[in-house]
Amino acid sequence: MMINVIVMTHGEFARGLINSVQMILGEQENLTPLVFSPQMSLDSLVDKLECKIQEFDNDNPTVLFVDLLGGSPSNAVAMLLGRGVALSAVCGVNLPMLLEFLINRNTSRCDTLIKQAEETGKDGIVNIVERFNEEKV
Repeated sequence: MMINVIVMTHGEFARGLINSVQMILGEQENLTPLVFSPQMSLDSLVDKLECKIQEFDNDNPTVLFVDLLGGSPSNAVAMLLGRGVALSAVCGVNLPMLLEFLINRNTSRCDTLIKQAEETGKDGIVNIVERFNEEKV
């Protein structure tokens, strides 16, 4: 089962992440960006999100990766959850977490993938200078 993935962020960050993912992994099915632009209202973002979910046109689970807890993209997720829409979401999206999720999305359970993605996302945040200096010692 191919889990549906939406990357939803402020500005073009979502498209940039997906472009980077596809540069590394190649074309990905059931992966789409949703850009929150300055002229959009929260209600219009929620409407677009509902449309994106329906565009998958399958019964597979949908996971959203959003950029900022408390921002409009995460608030849109909260609004849909409040309406009873079945989806999962992770906040603080970065390239390592997205890669981890997509590489394994056909072989693992959704809840397991989300936990792995969270850990990989955290582990991907590294002070390169400190790491370099530790390795020199």
